[in-house]
Amino acid sequence: MAEQSFEAFFEDFVKQAEDLTINLPVEDKAKVTKAGAEVFQKELEAEYKANHYWERETGKDPHLADSVIMQNTNVDGIKDGTSTVGFPENKAYIVNFIENGTKFPMYSRKGRKYKHPGQVAVTADHAIADLWDNPNVKTKMLKAEAKAYNKILEKKGDN
Repeated sequence: MAEQSFEAFFEDFVKQAEDLTINLPVEDKAKVTKAGAEVFQKELEAEYKANHYWERETGKDPHLADSVIMQNTNVDGIKDGTSTVGFPENKAYIVNFIENGTKFPMYSRKGRKYKHPGQVAVTADHAIADLWDNPNVKTKMLKAEAKAYNKILEKKGDN
């Protein structure tokens, strides 16, 4: 008899845990990931302002640090509970050069060797990757997500 109640207790515990995590509605998942994405967006803007910002007239074309966008959908624009942070298409190629660097190729398409092969034009600055791996940023993101998740649990009446 004690085994059945012990087993029932754990089944109930697993069901409650699944209801609070796996079976969370997409809208609630989106709220949680949006909180973390907003923190990452602010950190990314600060990183690019600190290391890649020049005081110059940009006109209608904003600077990279002013172009960071956050959307509460996945990359394809489908609302599945994820949030993405990045740059618009007209700025993403520039960020790719900064993130990965550039160098002249060794050979042309016809097989001829270039005059200065392998010469680096833009040295790579892995700003986004380093920011993503930064434990302080991850801690801030997790705290923001936990705060949003606790609000959702309070609305449901669970602790």
